[in-house]
Amino acid sequence: LNEGTAHLQGGRLQEAEGACRRALDLAPNHPDALHHLGLLLYRLSRFDEAIATISRAIEQAPASPLYSFNLGVVAQKAARPDEAIRAYRQAVTLNPRHLEAWINLGNVLKDRGALPESIEAYQQALALNPSHADTHNNLGAAFKEQGEMERALASYRQALHLKPTHIEALNNLGLALMETGSLDEAIASFTQALTIMPGYLKALYNLGIAWSWAGEHEKAVDCLQRAATAKHDHAKPVTDPFVYRSRIKHDLEQIQYLFERQLLHDEHRPYFQALQQLDGELRRRPDPGNRIPIAPQRLAPVAASFNRLLYRAPNPHLPDGALHPDLNVEAVESRYLAQQPEVTFIDGLLNREALEALRRFCWESTVWKKDYENGYIGAFLGDGFASPLLLQIAEELRLKFPRIFKQHRLTQAWAFKHDSTRRGLNIHADAAAVNVNFWITPDEANLNQETGGLVVYDKEAPRDWNFQEYNSDKNKPKILAWLKQVGAQTVKVPYRTNRAIVFNSDLFHETDEIAFKDEYLCRRINITLLYGFRRNG
Repeated sequence: LNEGTAHLQGGRLQEAEGACRRALDLAPNHPDALHHLGLLLYRLSRFDEAIATISRAIEQAPASPLYSFNLGVVAQKAARPDEAIRAYRQAVTLNPRHLEAWINLGNVLKDRGALPESIEAYQQALALNPSHADTHNNLGAAFKEQGEMERALASYRQALHLKPTHIEALNNLGLALMETGSLDEAIASFTQALTIMPGYLKALYNLGIAWSWAGEHEKAVDCLQRAATAKHDHAKPVTDPFVYRSRIKHDLEQIQYLFERQLLHDEHRPYFQALQQLDGELRRRPDPGNRIPIAPQRLAPVAASFNRLLYRAPNPHLPDGALHPDLNVEAVESRYLAQQPEVTFIDGLLNREALEALRRFCWESTVWKKDYENGYIGAFLGDGFASPLLLQIAEELRLKFPRIFKQHRLTQAWAFKHDSTRRGLNIHADAAAVNVNFWITPDEANLNQETGGLVVYDKEAPRDWNFQEYNSDKNKPKILAWLKQVGAQTVKVPYRTNRAIVFNSDLFHETDEIAFKDEYLCRRINITLLYGFRRNG
């Protein structure tokens, strides 16, 4: 056992496992040997084995708070939160002064949405160590999620009193200040975090959103583009053990389109050829599905450009406005408010200049970096999708329809490009108050004029469901069972170019069946704007 410990401390994991197993050959139920082997298996990322082995140690020595604590650590890492909660609770029962167990218990409970219990756990930890800045910050996050903004602000400020350079607390304080209307203080908080750590992307992104709320769209786009550049403008190796057929197909089509328009030049020709070779290889692979296992070295030829922002099309602010001048504000607002829960659609959302400029931006800009199993790919504000025109559209919408958007401000935006041969988004709800979803691909691309749009269910997600419950593909069976139980009906809105669906973000929704031409410029593109916060909806 001592030999195994020495190997473990020296990072010789295979030798450590051998020594621990030899100890167990001599004493199969030795709790320390079982515990050590469990920790070793955890270091080797063999989480199921680690949980089983530490559980055997606990059977032999049930009074050990250390064993229960480490079982919680492994279960938490293995994404088995219920087991982690039980283990941490057992650890603090055996040793009520176990600070780390209280902290970890609070973290898991918060992630599960059990906010009152999470707050209690953090308070127990702070009773043991009132000077623990991280726990004050975590307590603030739990208070904020519960809607207790003043207590959240007090917790963040206490964390900063204890540790003025706590960048996460500065970022969280900024978010809480934004939500409570103290925009200047929020901007100062994000700026202070970036002064301490200039590369702190969360604060840079949030500063961009704050500047957009302040009407400073140039500053907002600058922050958001700097965040995107930091994330994507590199030539690091692609280390993922898999690749998406849909991503390679899209990138190949887009790069070819950019060459045809002379927007990329010969230095990018090797990347284009590497994509052609990889696409051909994937087409020959018999593997089912969209996500295909692949050796990292096979991705080496595309690595230099694969995740970079090779080209971003100009997408400036339009001095004459972006929305169509003939929108009937009174009719749209009345329809929205008359429907409970709220949902309506707007045809002819953008004027011609804005619609064509946004299409060019989406067709030309290499900002599509988020892959999904169903075959669509995403571009987000902090990943290169931010532009002066997009922020202009979001702000004009808010001001044009005050009875719909009320005090709610833009909190997130993204776009999805769909593969015409695959499915769209699965059923989900979004973490906001108001959702705007609009489409920009020309109608001629849609092969079925009765479908291709959005299906909205007329029941709001339960208020006690957290984000993981109402926004996860894994939770689809639970969502569908709940909708059936409450007798939900659907509102089906067919696809039309320049049509926007405006609805209560708590409503479950999913992409309707898609049948678009299988050509690059015919890919269905939908753009989503989220306004406000779910608890304030």
